[in-house]
Amino acid sequence: MQKLLFSLLSVVSLVLFFYGGEARQRELPFPSACHFSQINSLRPAQAIKFEAGQMEVWDHTSPELRCSGVTVARITLQANSIFLPSFFSPPSLAYVVQGEGVMGTIASGCPETYEEVGGGGDRRRRFEDMHQKLENFRRGDVFASLAGVSQWWYNRGNSDVVIVIVLDVTNRENQLDQVPRMFQIAGSSTQEEQQPLTWPSGNNVFSGLDPNIIAEAFKIDIETARQLQNQKDNRGNIVRANGPLHFVISPPRQWQQDGIDNGIEETYCTARLHENIDDPERSDFFSTRAGRISTLNSLNLPILRLVRLNAVRGLLYSGGMALPQWTANANTVLYATGGQAKVQVVDDNGRSVFNEQVGQGQLLVVPQGFAVVKTAGETGFEWISFKTNDNAYINTLSGETSYLRAVPVDVIKAAYGVTEEEAKQIKFSQQETMLAMTQSSSS
Repeated sequence: MQKLLFSLLSVVSLVLFFYGGEARQRELPFPSACHFSQINSLRPAQAIKFEAGQMEVWDHTSPELRCSGVTVARITLQANSIFLPSFFSPPSLAYVVQGEGVMGTIASGCPETYEEVGGGGDRRRRFEDMHQKLENFRRGDVFASLAGVSQWWYNRGNSDVVIVIVLDVTNRENQLDQVPRMFQIAGSSTQEEQQPLTWPSGNNVFSGLDPNIIAEAFKIDIETARQLQNQKDNRGNIVRANGPLHFVISPPRQWQQDGIDNGIEETYCTARLHENIDDPERSDFFSTRAGRISTLNSLNLPILRLVRLNAVRGLLYSGGMALPQWTANANTVLYATGGQAKVQVVDDNGRSVFNEQVGQGQLLVVPQGFAVVKTAGETGFEWISFKTNDNAYINTLSGETSYLRAVPVDVIKAAYGVTEEEAKQIKFSQQETMLAMTQSSSS
């Protein structure tokens, strides 16, 4: 009996240990971070200049970002430049605001694709290059990345590439603290004086290793090993390429056919990592007059189950409104990509904590459960929202599928002290689901 009791206690202890560990990993580091008297829209706090671009970072210590559990960066690559291989400690989502190019993903254990680069017809000058999968990117693409998976970006166009990256620093895959960290595989620090908030501030990983060890590990000479350390290089993490770069990019999934079955391949290596969310044909909600909304979640991009984030792309025409709503199970980080809108946010006490114009380049955090309504200005409004749940869902306050549409008329009468006719108007007048035109723009 004592042995049985001991065994049961051991099992219970193990369950509590693992459950408790997971709960702690999901817990926000700042218990009162979401208590606001006012929410502020945010712009980047610092910009780090590199040879051929820059990286702007938002202040991860701001109350708004501490509440959301994420931090944000914006990368700008000039024409014919490369954002050198690096990785972040937490999972992330990246949205291509503008431009086009090639993105490479490097994950340990995944198979390489094969590319032959020839020198005309001379077979002696031909060689075989092996690399992991490459993907073209363009405006509107959303890319998912797991913790510790390295990426690089190449701008092959004639104009700047702009990418916004959201890092889920409270994700359980991030075993460090909530300070964002970028680990550089290549690149170096710049000559600029580093500031306290600058988190992509160090040298690459090779710079801290003994060059003799590097030479032994790669079977190269000592001078080449020192080149890997980039110690005399102050170009930073975005550098200009020596002429246009050329790649052979396999069709989607073609590169997987000759891979090695090692277990990893069945998860990340074969996963679809991106989708374009700007395509009007994939809109979830569409109004010819008001605008459109597209949602990207783990149902249509399964890799998001591991990243635990999703994305919503919105476009409002002049005078269009995204009907009042709240996100039931996630915080929302909204980044304005164009135009301007009047945005109002209401907290759990019914107080207006934000009631201002939001324009291009601004960031706005809307905490879980807070009601929000967006009304576009004369030039319309475009945004991308990142939500801290891979299958976040929203509830609307008005409209065809709204909360009040599901409430009996008698309950509406009692709740708001209105007549039956007024209750029916409240419940049935708005025939749109998610997007509508304001009366001022309709008249």
